[in-house]
Amino acid sequence: MARTTKAPSKSKTAALGVETRVCVLYGPEQWLKTRHLDDLRKALDAAHGETETFYFEGKFASLADVLDELRSYALMQHHKIVVVDQADEYLKRDGFRQAMERYAAAPVDHGTLVFRCDTWNKGKLDKLIAKVGAVIKCEPLKPAAAKGWLVKRCPSEHGRAIEPTAAGLLVDRMGTDLMTLDSELGKLALMVDKGQAIERGLIEQTVGKSSDEKAWEVQEAVLAGLNSRSAGPVVEKVRELLDLAGHAEVLVMYFVADLVRKLNTAAMMKDAGVGEGEIARAMKLWGPRQQLFMGVLRRLDRASLAEAFDDVLEADRRAKSGLGNLVRNLECFCVRLADNVK
Repeated sequence: MARTTKAPSKSKTAALGVETRVCVLYGPEQWLKTRHLDDLRKALDAAHGETETFYFEGKFASLADVLDELRSYALMQHHKIVVVDQADEYLKRDGFRQAMERYAAAPVDHGTLVFRCDTWNKGKLDKLIAKVGAVIKCEPLKPAAAKGWLVKRCPSEHGRAIEPTAAGLLVDRMGTDLMTLDSELGKLALMVDKGQAIERGLIEQTVGKSSDEKAWEVQEAVLAGLNSRSAGPVVEKVRELLDLAGHAEVLVMYFVADLVRKLNTAAMMKDAGVGEGEIARAMKLWGPRQQLFMGVLRRLDRASLAEAFDDVLEADRRAKSGLGNLVRNLECFCVRLADNVK
């Protein structure tokens, strides 16, 4: 039976699986979009063997770029995934939506097209996609739903239970952004012995300004390395944090992942026309921190950031699965990220 994954959406048809040929993942919740794509990839891997994923930035990719990649056969893989980020920008270009309507009416059977974006304009294309895939809205959870998500996810992904009252307090203090919550869960799980639950008292003691400052110490170091436009300083900073500052390896990974999430969110706001001052206020950045963050943001394009977000989640997954060395995975990720800085 084909593996499917359902989104927290009102749509009854929002399901992805091995038969999916075209799908749309839209909305502000980046973690959900990445998780849906990961689950889709795993389902296709199980059915076809290893798949390969190709990414295109919607603002700049041509029709030929995307369609040629979809229609061409890979030498080693039996199936491929083609992701178009900023799909709303892609489809508003002259003739592109009509061309994609024709493609969705008769998609290839050896590839899956994924549109990712923050906003989605409904139309004829939706009905065509519904026949060969799904349109899934990825929106932030309500506080009560986020609390339930924490209680369910913590044992399965982090090996520890979390008390409902503790989950509620964590949402109260950190909001409902799933990437932020998942990162904090990972840190809290490290502080609890196996077989013990994360209690409200632990969150009262550890989640707050001190946690934010520790995260910024790591993120500031990585941003400084990226601003140098060289992978060497980034890796050196990571090593320094691990060896000299004594940060736990898993915590550094979480802090780096959180930095990529913040850059992704800021890039989406920038693409939507939000000014840097407003972005800085939303990110709670002032003075030198704001300058450092914005300096890196200006040098990373949206497609590179979206791919980096997928990469850092994959590095985290590999670390939790015992695949490879966590420090080595983190260093390789930082090198790839630094290489994308203009």
